[in-house]
Amino acid sequence: MQLGKKIRDLRLRRGLTVQQLAELTGLSKGFISQVENSRTSPSLATLQDLARALETSVAYLVVEEERVPHLVRAADRPRLQIGGNTSQVEVLSAQPRRNLELIQAELPAGVAASDKRHYHHGEEVVLCTEGRVTLFCGEHTMVLEAGDSCHFDGRVPHAVENSGDVTARVLIAMTPAAFEPMFRVRGASPHTVDVSTDYDRVT
Repeated sequence: MQLGKKIRDLRLRRGLTVQQLAELTGLSKGFISQVENSRTSPSLATLQDLARALETSVAYLVVEEERVPHLVRAADRPRLQIGGNTSQVEVLSAQPRRNLELIQAELPAGVAASDKRHYHHGEEVVLCTEGRVTLFCGEHTMVLEAGDSCHFDGRVPHAVENSGDVTARVLIAMTPAAFEPMFRVRGASPHTVDVSTDYDRVT
């Protein structure tokens, strides 16, 4: 997808008019129209403004997408042991990351949300596939049983806790890709189990 078409697609998906995008970026309507119609090429600084307003990354805007589907075999999923505890996270989406990211997390009983809640630009969906988890999202606390899901604004600080007596599993989808581990062992020292490490550094 060409840069201009990609910018227009993101703008429309976020329900923004050209005028609203112009106001968010400080650019003129005419310039944005020229970019969307591939009549001009924005500078890096302008791309950063556009990416920020569209809640994505400059890399997503400029990297040419692969035309073929990216197949991730179960045996080939990147697997992360989180913070020295027994939580396991698997990346189910394409590597290197694209605009959408899909994560599967396994949370043994006794694994709680980190005191430092996670947040990012974009949207997120958490689906509980096994067990029971508690999702903390801003001032809201929601218990998700197997099959329950919650869709929320990723900019709201949030975290997940295994609130049951058995291992729980969740699927986490987010856009743009922004995964950051957000689990720790309940009651353990935060110096050994705080795993609010940036995803780019643990991969």
